[in-house]
Amino acid sequence: MLVKKVVIAVDFSPASDKLLNCVGELVDKGLEEVILVHVIDLRIGEERSIVTVQQETEVKLKETAEELKRMGIKARVNVLGGFAASEIAHVAEKEQASLILIGSVGKSILREIFLGSTTFDLIRMTTTPVLIEKYRKDEEDHLLNVCTNKFDRIVVPIDFSRCSQLVLDEIGQMKGIQEMILLSVAEHGETREEVELILEDYNRQLEEIAQGFRNNGIQVKVKTGVGLPSKIITTMAEEEDANLIVMATRGAGLLKSLLLGSTSDAVSRHSKRPVLLIPCGK
Repeated sequence: MLVKKVVIAVDFSPASDKLLNCVGELVDKGLEEVILVHVIDLRIGEERSIVTVQQETEVKLKETAEELKRMGIKARVNVLGGFAASEIAHVAEKEQASLILIGSVGKSILREIFLGSTTFDLIRMTTTPVLIEKYRKDEEDHLLNVCTNKFDRIVVPIDFSRCSQLVLDEIGQMKGIQEMILLSVAEHGETREEVELILEDYNRQLEEIAQGFRNNGIQVKVKTGVGLPSKIITTMAEEEDANLIVMATRGAGLLKSLLLGSTSDAVSRHSKRPVLLIPCGK
């Protein structure tokens, strides 16, 4: 996965402001151009005219763009009106962006399920990979990026599907990966013997995949588990002190995601570590 052109979703929140901390490490991954996107929600009434709001927003974004240009990165701004998730997705597709970078600050699960958020609506509809930055708070309640050097140590959930292979292909193009944790989770099994056979088969297949990356100088661990995949993935990322979780998302559609959920949605919600979601079937 070559990260040449990145769309950064900006809403001027503390989390959004911290996204620029990610840009430096993306330069090392081949970043050449950034498009700063802000979407004005036209459903919310403003005392000022939409033109005034747009002009003020462009001034703020251009200040940020100048910072990026001083870092040697091409930067443009785009201020739009409408539904944030769909507008961001449209810009990324039109620009043929390599990646969308967006921040996520946890809200109550109930609110996320029934109201959604720009981040979670976006990952359901976009065909562009999405990097969801995560934050923690210091003793003074200030937001800090959870980690830098996101591509150094990554957890990669594998279910041996076509989508998993797509993720592995993208990872094969990434620069700077030092260590991978390949993880497969068995969800079902009527007996202990059946589960043990499943895990044995998973380990065999994971070792075959791991050897290909080891041949390219990357350290690889192979892990398996039994239970709810999203919980095991997020727990493993914490235990391994991973910098990033990289996984496929199938874009099941808004209704299905809300009613049934999906592993990628659940990991995105609950992970304390940044998550890179690569759409399958784009």
